[in-house]
Amino acid sequence: MKINKLLSDRLEACYSVCRLQNQDYDFLLVASEVDQACFAYDLNSDLAKIVVWEDVGGTMSIIPIPGTMDFLATQKFYPGFKAKDCQVVYASFQGDHWDICNAFDFPYLHRFDLIKGKENQLYFIGCTIANSKAYTEDWSDKGRIFVARFNTQNHTLEGLQQLPQTLLKNHGYYAIQDEGYSLITSVEGVFKLTYPEFSTTGDWQLERLFDEETSDVVKVDINQDGKDEYMIIQGFHGDRLRIFTEDFGRELFHYPEKTPFGHAIWSGRLLNQTCFVFGWRSEKAELRLFHFVDGHLVSELVDAKAASSNVLAFEKDGKAYLFSANNGRGEVALYQLVK
Repeated sequence: MKINKLLSDRLEACYSVCRLQNQDYDFLLVASEVDQACFAYDLNSDLAKIVVWEDVGGTMSIIPIPGTMDFLATQKFYPGFKAKDCQVVYASFQGDHWDICNAFDFPYLHRFDLIKGKENQLYFIGCTIANSKAYTEDWSDKGRIFVARFNTQNHTLEGLQQLPQTLLKNHGYYAIQDEGYSLITSVEGVFKLTYPEFSTTGDWQLERLFDEETSDVVKVDINQDGKDEYMIIQGFHGDRLRIFTEDFGRELFHYPEKTPFGHAIWSGRLLNQTCFVFGWRSEKAELRLFHFVDGHLVSELVDAKAASSNVLAFEKDGKAYLFSANNGRGEVALYQLVK
């Protein structure tokens, strides 16, 4: 696999990434985790850059509003888990820029999502990394999972409720919307949150799938055996990368070296093959692509010392790309993958 870097732009502590597209527009977004900017790069116009906002930052998540070029994003969640004043903003697309307004406050909101339901209803899922903090390493007040309906007209949450389960270091989130559930990770393990329209009770259902501490999780059928496999980062911002069978019953692979501050993780299909992408933020701080070749899992280096915080992959016009927030060196990067 040949890797070509198409974009290298500067953004201090770049962190969250997102792709926004419809039949007319196609943008890659990246935002900083410190008091810095959010940028959009136009995939239909030679990566022309738009400044979405210039400051505030502290953006952990950028979530598209389905069927639009609008999005929700967190702000004021700063390094060291300084997130008491965390808020969610609504960004309204105006053709050549986004208008930004505050939607609602949500202290310590680390990951959130919008899930399409019946009759154009949007469900909100919000995961707080903690409920409160007296200092950086204060984990005494565990994180929560919140659910609600999102009103697209006035940008508010309706019927907000907290699920009973509390989670220590409630960090990772991965949605499998077409199968009706999301995965949430914490010290207590990996949890499956089934959406009301897919559950046996007609309400939200939370069950534990794996009982070892996990920071992040994604899944895909990496070995083409007809069953999905899980890639997980173990330890909080941990140093162990492992792949498990679909029931977490057996480890299929573990990366032979420590991968300290594991953080960037993605799964999906590129160039007619399933792939995992993983990056860690300390020491070698590599960004790597994993796929099967001749029955064996192969790991290919995308970039060294990238220190990626988050990464997404996609195809456009028959070509494959990785978009990475290379946090440790303050670089926004777009790579093309060529067989």
